[in-house]
Amino acid sequence: MNRPRLCLTSALALAMFAPSLGAQILKPAARQPLPRPADGVVRAGVHQNRVAAGRRVDNAHRIAIEIVESAWRPEGAGDPEVPILAFAEVGRTPTVPGPLVRVRQGTEVAITLRNRTDSALVVGGLRPGTDHDTVQLAVGETREVRHRLDAPGTYFYWGAFKGNAASDRFWKDSQLNGAIVVDPPGGSTRDHVLVMSEWFLLTGNESFEAVQLINGKGWPHTETLELQQGDSVRFRVVNAIAFYHPMHLHGFFYRIESRGDGRRDVAIHPDSQFLSNTDIVATGGTLTLSFLASTPGNWLFHCHFAFHTDDAVSLAETHAHGPAAHTMRGLVMGLKVAPAPGYVETSTANAREIQLYVGRSPGRLPTGAAAIGFSVRDGPGIPAPDSVVLPGPVLELRRGQPVRIVVNNQLDEPTSVHWHGLEIESYPDGVPNFSGLGSRIYSQVAARDSFVAEFTPTRSGTYPYHSHLNDRHQMQSGMYGALLVTDGPRDLTRDHLIVAGGGGPEIIPKFESPYALVNGRRLPPVLRLTVGETHRLRLVSIHPDWLIFFTLRNDSTVARWRAIAKDGADLPPALATLRPANLNMGPGETADFEFTPTDVGRWRLDVGTAESGGWQIT
Repeated sequence: MNRPRLCLTSALALAMFAPSLGAQILKPAARQPLPRPADGVVRAGVHQNRVAAGRRVDNAHRIAIEIVESAWRPEGAGDPEVPILAFAEVGRTPTVPGPLVRVRQGTEVAITLRNRTDSALVVGGLRPGTDHDTVQLAVGETREVRHRLDAPGTYFYWGAFKGNAASDRFWKDSQLNGAIVVDPPGGSTRDHVLVMSEWFLLTGNESFEAVQLINGKGWPHTETLELQQGDSVRFRVVNAIAFYHPMHLHGFFYRIESRGDGRRDVAIHPDSQFLSNTDIVATGGTLTLSFLASTPGNWLFHCHFAFHTDDAVSLAETHAHGPAAHTMRGLVMGLKVAPAPGYVETSTANAREIQLYVGRSPGRLPTGAAAIGFSVRDGPGIPAPDSVVLPGPVLELRRGQPVRIVVNNQLDEPTSVHWHGLEIESYPDGVPNFSGLGSRIYSQVAARDSFVAEFTPTRSGTYPYHSHLNDRHQMQSGMYGALLVTDGPRDLTRDHLIVAGGGGPEIIPKFESPYALVNGRRLPPVLRLTVGETHRLRLVSIHPDWLIFFTLRNDSTVARWRAIAKDGADLPPALATLRPANLNMGPGETADFEFTPTDVGRWRLDVGTAESGGWQIT
């Protein structure tokens, strides 16, 4: 999250002396009153980026934009209203995000900017493709920016208080963002432009208020897209937040068509486009992706950092408390796919049954906190509630073979399980009060209750499964595991699974947990490989708080491995290549590699975070 890391360093030092940890060491700080908009300012509206601003005049597309003080309600009608600066097309209501600049490739664009605030400002991003594109605006000043948009792609413009860069904006100037789309001749304009932003305010040394948004609203108030089964869908994602986001699509794989940094957008050659269901949008970056809405039902597109989709990124004053009341917030968008005529759900007759249990094991984590996690029934007896396996037991399914997984909740609180990345029906997907089709909506797995998830896996690969209710706390506590879909038995002497996940709850509310486990341990067991033999390494990144770096090396060099799959989908031949054995992964991503050791000796797989306050496991 966009916040200081110093607090995490002090939290880690505190943890070293804590003999036993519960869910948290420090209590949440009392919420401070939020700043209020000035009297009489206009209220900013929400912009879904469907209609382009401006009009053609002579030989240029002209847009007149002003920057104004505004009041803004980023969530529901009864939630707090806060002050912001906002872009407005002259004569119209200010909006978050600002007016959409969308033209055909080769168009000359003339944008008039007027600063109607009482602060000097800087505006950048209006000249994609250049390195020096900022414009200074004194109080009351008007300036014109002209630029020929010759490079097709997705870009964005931004504003800030004078002296700030795009990454320095926090609360009042944080919503000065707008999308720029340059369409190639004959290119389709049937897409959805999604601008992610954040309003962030420090309220103390170890406390803050924040709200994260897609097109000006946080879930559950973001727009829900209405689609038809069989629709081809394209998202142009703009990350105007000073933090990266692993964006996960439930139910479908998407294909990444281009990536950008706000100044340049690089198209990916079709031979190098790969399937993914979770991928990172860089800070200040853009991502264009497409997918086929092949299965009807309710689905989500959301950031997979759990603290970007919970109360940590909501300004609502009346959050319900307790695990039963947990709801998603922040960077989440819903998709409702209507069924095609005659649609019939896939049959799960003659399904193989797995009895999966969710339990709690007091004092089980290395921190002394209770573990929350999975076990499976193996034999006639029911596993004891404290027989938690860390990480969860490997669920190995067969491609094309129906499965019936009975989730038995032995906790005193509700839970839910999401089968991350699997292309299944919506109802068992595991999003409480949303997954399903029509009036058949999944709720949750209540305490001491059970739920049956029936589906047929269609694609061989490596996937995670994990909690999807109060998921940050439950996943930090160990409620995650690997789910493998195979075409036959695995050779366990050459097929190795490495799962990096949570190892204990956070110490300071809203801040990342400094605890992690690899294959359920802080000191994972040694893998023994044979020289000359090719081994498959299945990497699963499922810590809810961190971007994780994996590096296979010895004391002198980084190894080389061959990439073979991403998120469970095989890579195209152009990408299934030998490369240095290092990569970074967000929560929910998986990657499969082949590694053939050529010399006797000791290699190590370094797993950890690259940021202060994080962790490192070898």
